[in-house]
Amino acid sequence: MNNQLDLFGPPAQGQAAFDEWKHTAHGREVCKNFIAKAYVLKKRGYDHYGARALVEVIRWETAMKHGPDEDGFKINNNFTPYLARHAEAREPSLKGFFLKRTLKDEQS
Repeated sequence: MNNQLDLFGPPAQGQAAFDEWKHTAHGREVCKNFIAKAYVLKKRGYDHYGARALVEVIRWETAMKHGPDEDGFKINNNFTPYLARHAEAREPSLKGFFLKRTLKDEQS
């Protein structure tokens, strides 16, 4: 059974949905890969980079490695800003690497 949130289903909203997803097998894999790619870029001399670009690279690499996935591997576009925040919170040396806007669930 597919436990992953569906890119084309009801829209996943906010931090709570991201937190649920990041603990799935796919979520853990994406988070680890996202952070690793950010470190490669930082090591190459980049001071900042676009989180969405990293997500698209991960999508492409996954498609090339696994082909069409029977359980529907997907990364919800809504999770991109949360991936950037997660990476910066987990890895202090990445703090400020991603340019971020204020999210609706961060506004009071």
